[in-house]
Amino acid sequence: MSDAMLIVAALNGMRSRLECPKLPISADELATEAKRAVDAGAGVIHVHVRRKDGLPAFDLVIDDVVAAIRGKVDVPISISTQRTRATSLGTVTALFDVLRAPPDLATVGVRPPEPDQPAHREEARQILEACERAGVRPQPVVIGVDSLGDFETLYNDSLLSKAPYIVAELGPSDGHGSGRMAGTPHNVLRLADACNATFPRFDVVMSGEDEASPIAQAVAAAAGHHVRCGFQDSSTLPDGGEAASNAELVEIAARLAHAVGRHPMEPDDVRALLR
Repeated sequence: MSDAMLIVAALNGMRSRLECPKLPISADELATEAKRAVDAGAGVIHVHVRRKDGLPAFDLVIDDVVAAIRGKVDVPISISTQRTRATSLGTVTALFDVLRAPPDLATVGVRPPEPDQPAHREEARQILEACERAGVRPQPVVIGVDSLGDFETLYNDSLLSKAPYIVAELGPSDGHGSGRMAGTPHNVLRLADACNATFPRFDVVMSGEDEASPIAQAVAAAAGHHVRCGFQDSSTLPDGGEAASNAELVEIAARLAHAVGRHPMEPDDVRALLR
């Protein structure tokens, strides 16, 4: 087991402010939340860049968000490339050719996590090629064991050579309303083991949706894997209360690491992991 545990703070995802009133969306809000999360122990900041109306932004708004966060913290920044059907694939891939200050990392999926969020291996291939041109490291996102075959093909085509880890996303514990595997303790270990068996050199960053978020973190931390937390995954605390900030969720993950004899990964170690 690695003593150091990477905590990825996923600040917003595609939640609405109706379900999460403290949700950060603007560049300034995301930068402020990023600073709090890093101070609490986060080693990577992950964001879904969105316009003022809350819809995904695949334009130079990303430059503004990345610059604002980098002005507050010195940790790797990750963005999502998950589009909705209202955004063309070409819009996403062209983005990496025009950004002035690209993020450090970008998540890439091969299976649709929700019905209105398209994802496919050949779509992922084009996004990975765009990331390669821009010098952005990919983060493969698996939402089930069946995702791994597609990523194995992309890996064999040398498109994942710069990926530092795999992000494993589980759905709610009841499995309803999501294309992801149900977020049960058994599935945490099953998916992590499958990732390790297919890609022995990759670490696994485990996450769960809503009430499965603390389950995924607890099992993954005890098993020696890394974790993701934040408003993207859950807007509530393990006891059901409303979280006041992403930092509060990161603090819980950091305490969890210490409880199993580990500690949050330091920024220098995170940079080394990316190299």
